[in-house]
Amino acid sequence: MGLFGKRNKGKKERRTKEEMSGQKPCNQEGQQKAQMQEAVLTLYACRKGVDIVPKEAEEVFSEMRERLFFPDEDEFVIQLKDGSSIRFHMEADSEETKLQAIGMAGFFARAPLENEKVKEAVLCQIRLFNCIVGISFLVDENEKRTNYIVGGIYEIAKRISGFVLYPNMHLFHSDGRLLISIDGKSDFSEYYPEASSSFLEREAKEQEADRERKGRSIAVLKEKGIPYIEHLKCAVFEEECRIPDKGEIIRRLACVFAACVRSEIYTCGQFEDCKKAAADPLADLEEGYQISGYLSPEEKEYMEQEMPEAADHNKFGWRYECCAVFLWALSMIEMKEPVEICDAAELGAVMWNHTFESLMEQSVLRSREEILDMQDLVLRYHWACVDARIHRKELGMLNEEIIYEWHYALNWLVGADGIREWDEVVTNT
Repeated sequence: MGLFGKRNKGKKERRTKEEMSGQKPCNQEGQQKAQMQEAVLTLYACRKGVDIVPKEAEEVFSEMRERLFFPDEDEFVIQLKDGSSIRFHMEADSEETKLQAIGMAGFFARAPLENEKVKEAVLCQIRLFNCIVGISFLVDENEKRTNYIVGGIYEIAKRISGFVLYPNMHLFHSDGRLLISIDGKSDFSEYYPEASSSFLEREAKEQEADRERKGRSIAVLKEKGIPYIEHLKCAVFEEECRIPDKGEIIRRLACVFAACVRSEIYTCGQFEDCKKAAADPLADLEEGYQISGYLSPEEKEYMEQEMPEAADHNKFGWRYECCAVFLWALSMIEMKEPVEICDAAELGAVMWNHTFESLMEQSVLRSREEILDMQDLVLRYHWACVDARIHRKELGMLNEEIIYEWHYALNWLVGADGIREWDEVVTNT
């Protein structure tokens, strides 16, 4: 099997499967044909919850994923195309996670790390951990396969602002650098504790307007018969809300729409030469909205790929729903029911018959209160979807794929968690 290659002091450090599984290596003479063995890695993070982990893992392992399923409410499994699987056990913000964080800090306090400032900062980081994801998977002599899985785990860690713990008690930053080991090693000469913005203490305080907003959302949920939890506060308080100006929203709308158009052309099955078919409509969007200067890094990469992956087409195709949210915010259309897919032709009727200048002139940005109301309601829709999926319940009045895109676009619109970069938006519930 594979050797694990994570950087240590700027050099490649190779780890064997025996180090991963905690077993001693066999000597060469007695070595038998390698068989699958279980390996375990654990992610630690500081965030409100683990609801985003399944979707992030699903995206990260899309290339080799056969399916994802939930055997229990706090577990999910990704079955790979080779028949093996990766199992994730999640726990967040519980008494157990607090005890584990305290115990781990006590354990690493014994590490003979010479740089006391780094050591204290690392111990502070560990005490902040309130989210734990245990990951088990099978490894063999196929190094490429193992590196793919381990690399995917580090990518998930990056997306959730997490850290990776090996069984030999080496704790790694998501960028691959060794944070601390029990034998007193670290790749850091200085370090500052970090946490997901979803975990940080909010400076803003809940006001009466926020409580009233929550009440309006719950009234809608009750009327529709959609489950909810009373204690879930607004994700964005009114004083935290930062809505972009109308021009920035139109630019973002045009970029998202352009990626959607490319996805539709490449997946509709009507064209032999998809690149040629996409050239004219994308040129029209460039002429009307100057999209090339405003694409996000992920959009730019997608638009430049000769043969994008099916998963990329799917990801950007679903974002017609984000376009619907933006056009709603600009008072150009009304939102549909949360189980009804948007009408791409309706969106196109606006986009193809306008330019940036004419849309700036004719659109009217909805009020801060109206946009915040919609964001709060969709946040609660999304919570109901996640809860239903975890508990394997039917929720016919909501479509989670639609709700996720609405939530994504609305979180960008209101500046949830202080995030302004489109590719970095999170949809915590």
